[in-house]
Amino acid sequence: MDEKGFSFTPMAFLIMIPILLIAISFSGIVNEINTISQIAIGGDVTYTAANNIIIAIEKGSKDSGRRAAYLATRQVIDQEAVVPKVPNPFFATGASQTFMKNIIIDAINNNTVYTCKKIQEETGRQIYINNILVDDYTAKPFTTSQITIDQSDPYSFNIKMTQGFNVTVIQNGQNSTIRTPPISTTVSLEGLEDPYIWVNSKDRQSNIIYKYPYYTSQFQEYHFDDQIYAIKLENLAKCINGTDNPSGITPRPYYFTDTNGLSFFDRLEGRNSSIQPTYTRMSTFVVGDPLREEPGYLAGMSCVDHEYFTGVQGPNTITITNSADGSTYTVMDYGSQGWSSVVFRLSNNYMTQFGLSNSYTFTP
Repeated sequence: MDEKGFSFTPMAFLIMIPILLIAISFSGIVNEINTISQIAIGGDVTYTAANNIIIAIEKGSKDSGRRAAYLATRQVIDQEAVVPKVPNPFFATGASQTFMKNIIIDAINNNTVYTCKKIQEETGRQIYINNILVDDYTAKPFTTSQITIDQSDPYSFNIKMTQGFNVTVIQNGQNSTIRTPPISTTVSLEGLEDPYIWVNSKDRQSNIIYKYPYYTSQFQEYHFDDQIYAIKLENLAKCINGTDNPSGITPRPYYFTDTNGLSFFDRLEGRNSSIQPTYTRMSTFVVGDPLREEPGYLAGMSCVDHEYFTGVQGPNTITITNSADGSTYTVMDYGSQGWSSVVFRLSNNYMTQFGLSNSYTFTP
C-alpha cells in the first residue's frame, strides 16, 4: 500500500521493476555518452594534430631538402673560388649528406614546433612527440638519426623518416596517442648547378642538371641517332645543346642516365668514380675543351664528363657522308650545328653503350 492508501498486487509490482531499472540506469548512460564524446573529441584532435605534424614534416623536408642541396653545391663552388683556395669540404664519404641532413632536420623541427604551437593555442591542449613537450623552439623532437637520404633515380633524392613516432595530446589529465606511419618526401635535383663540372673544368665552365628527355629506361636506349642530317645526329645534337645557352656563353648539355657515371653526391664529394648504387648515376658531355691549356693535358679525350676529366681517350669520332655530293662532315661536340672546332669524341665503351656508329650516310 502507498501513502495514499493504494495497495499493489504482486503483479503490479513486477510490472514496475523495468521502469525503475531504466530510471536508475539513465544517469549512468548519460555519463557514459559524455565520456565517449570526450574520447571521440580527444581522438579527433589527436588525429588532426598528428596529420598536421606529418604535413609540416613533409613540407619542411621538401623545402629544406631543395635548399640543402643548393647550399651544398654552393659550399663546393664558393670555397673553390676563394683565394687561397679552400679544399672541397665534402671529401669524406657521406659528408655531403651529413651537411644536408643538419639543414633538413632544423627545418623539420622548426616547422613541427610552429604547427604544434598553433594547435595548442587553438585547442588548449598540450602536444607531446615521443614524450617531448613541444611548446617552444627549444624543443627538438627529431634528430638527424631519424631521417635518411637516398636516391631511386639520378635526378632526385628521397628524405625518409622510416620509423613512426608517437603524437600524444593531453587535456585535463586525459590523453590520446597516435603512432604515425613512415614519412617520405622526394626532392628534385633538376635546375641545380653541377659543382663537379665547375671545379674540374679549370676555366669555370658551368653546367645545370637537367634530364635528357629522349632516353627510354625500359630498353635502356639513348636515341642519339634516331635521325640523320647533313651535319648532325638527332637526338645527340639536342643532348649536346641541352638547355641551349641562356647565359650567352656555352650550351649546357643535358644529363643522361648512366650506370658508369657519377651520382649527385659523388659530384658534391669530388669523386671520379662512384660509390653510389648504379641506378643513381648520371653523366653529361663536356663541350669545348676546357682543359686544353692545362699542363699534362692529352688531346682527344672522351667527351663524357668523368672520362674527360680523368684523361680517358676518345679515339672514336662520328662522320656523316652526304650521298648526293660525297661531302663528309665530322660531328662536333659544341652546339647542335657544330660551330666549334672541337671534334666530338667517345671511348670504345660509350660507343657501344650509346649504340653509335663511326659513320653515317645522309640522303637528301
